[in-house]
Amino acid sequence: MEPSYQTRKIIGRILAVLCAVLLGLAFWAQLSSPVLQQLIARKNTPLHVLVLTQPAMRFTYNPTDRKALVAVATNACERASLSQCFNGEFDFFYQPQETEQNTFWTQFKDNLSTWRYNPAILARYVHAYINAGIQKRTNLHPGVFILLSQELAALTPNDFAVQYPKANPKKKGKKATAEPEMAPMLDRSATQAVKKPLKVIVLNASGKRGLAESLKQYLRAQYAKGLLQVDVYDTGNYPTEQEKSFLIDYSGNLVAVTQLSHAVGINGEIRSEKPTGDIYDTTIVLGKDFEMPL
Repeated sequence: MEPSYQTRKIIGRILAVLCAVLLGLAFWAQLSSPVLQQLIARKNTPLHVLVLTQPAMRFTYNPTDRKALVAVATNACERASLSQCFNGEFDFFYQPQETEQNTFWTQFKDNLSTWRYNPAILARYVHAYINAGIQKRTNLHPGVFILLSQELAALTPNDFAVQYPKANPKKKGKKATAEPEMAPMLDRSATQAVKKPLKVIVLNASGKRGLAESLKQYLRAQYAKGLLQVDVYDTGNYPTEQEKSFLIDYSGNLVAVTQLSHAVGINGEIRSEKPTGDIYDTTIVLGKDFEMPL
């Protein structure tokens, strides 16, 4: 005998209440987690997410200044040996379907720059996360995913400093390390960018003669007017022509370097490297896409 309409209605309500209670308990459990509290309170504690591309990448995000440092490993990390990736120093991992590092990073930057004009990117982004969760390719909790996505939505490629590994000479009897030497961590003080101007060298990689000299004159004029705290030390030519412009930072002061990047109209990533011992803090590499600021 089939249950009556009234009985089915009561059972449906009970199941709905149980689902609501379970969802509430799950949401409360996530909200009480230290990582979510760190994001909500914007604590000055970095959050590490390991992205299992080939080679692997570790995203370090600080909720206080909303800047991110990306370190690229020297080789791939397998899920079976996650503890070997960056010495196991990460909070979450994510394995994308596109595992080639350069392709993934290019797509990530493009999506970050264009999602505001193409809502379909958001749908693909959420779908990729759900698939990764079902296939056990990530341990990002839904609550962390939502809050971290909100943080990412406010960023641009300029807010990411990228640390690429340098080739280590092979030593007999020693295995190659899976992690790069880390660049200086991000400078939290925006006031340092005002008190001390960045020492900059401009390198021409565009194939257009005189472009580096033109930018040098522009930056010196901005400095003389007090509009930009940048001291251009020298100009020169980059060894090879480049399609896109970029900055290489040695100071770790991402606040000031990001301001410089915006001022000259370079909207790509900022490559972060260890100090070289030279007197300048940042290198501006002018690619074929560069246009003089107005």
